Amino acid sequence: MSPSRTIRASIRDADRRLVARHPWLADDDRIALAAFSLAWIWMLGAALLWLTGLLSAWLVVPAIALGLSVLHELEHDLIHDLYLTRSAALKNAVLFGIWVGKASLNPWSRGRIHLWHHVVSGQPEDIEERLIGLGLPWGLKRVVLTLLPAGSIAQARSIRRAVKARRLAGGRTPDLRHPPWFAAVRVVDAAFIALPFLAVGGLMLGAPWAWPLLVLWVLPNTIRHASIVLMSSSSHYVEIDRANLVQQNQILDQPLFWPFQLFCWNFGATHVLHHFHVQQPFWRRTLVFAELRSTLIHNGVPANDLGTFARANVRAR
Repeated sequence: MSPSRTIRASIRDADRRLVARHPWLADDDRIALAAFSLAWIWMLGAALLWLTGLLSAWLVVPAIALGLSVLHELEHDLIHDLYLTRSAALKNAVLFGIWVGKASLNPWSRGRIHLWHHVVSGQPEDIEERLIGLGLPWGLKRVVLTLLPAGSIAQARSIRRAVKARRLAGGRTPDLRHPPWFAAVRVVDAAFIALPFLAVGGLMLGAPWAWPLLVLWVLPNTIRHASIVLMSSSSHYVEIDRANLVQQNQILDQPLFWPFQLFCWNFGATHVLHHFHVQQPFWRRTLVFAELRSTLIHNGVPANDLGTFARANVRAR
């Protein structure tokens, strides 16, 4: 059996054993809705405590960022249709709530980009990962990409060239088309991207709404965004064979990264499992990771390859 098949079979077996021990973990719809509701209750409660003076800004910002990390994982699973598939209205309502909370690219466009990522992970036309800096050397440009979603604009032209080159070579290209009315969604996307600049500008002008906007929405999302971008772009590789799952990711669970892992649901460590078994919800992926770590390494998945930061994500030969 190939390494990829061995890993995939091991993940499925571990998932089945987990559900056999705890059957309630298979009730994906209820768990997802509970996670969504609790995340919003947690964030709104923290915001209320800050607004009434019972919680400091130093505590409310990371508290809200933790809730946002749950929303991000829910969005990711919904993109793969892992749950809430029986009601399109309910699924879209949850996605809308996630979009508002994250104040980032709308989940319907991000969904197409993410599914394309699984087709071309680590390749020049991998839109999702290149938008967050995959393959770039560490410097000012990559730092800006890590901190601000608006920074991804600097990558757009290069990515378009890569997608066009792949099409001219006879390869597959992504379908990113939306109906004409979707332009209104893109306007909201643009407004969300501008939020950090609006908050900082308002603060400099002494606007009373600027500080709450910064504390309750912009800074928590900046922490969330920077954490997931750093862990994601550092756990993926470039200059790899096409469709080779073993080469696409590493396990990034070095204790040094725990402050970032905390705000992206331990993404750097466990995301590699998702590339092998996309049908697994994020809570079960988290619970089986420790059991599967040695299997991943034994079958060729690197662990804590910190040289990736100096090699601009090129996989070690």
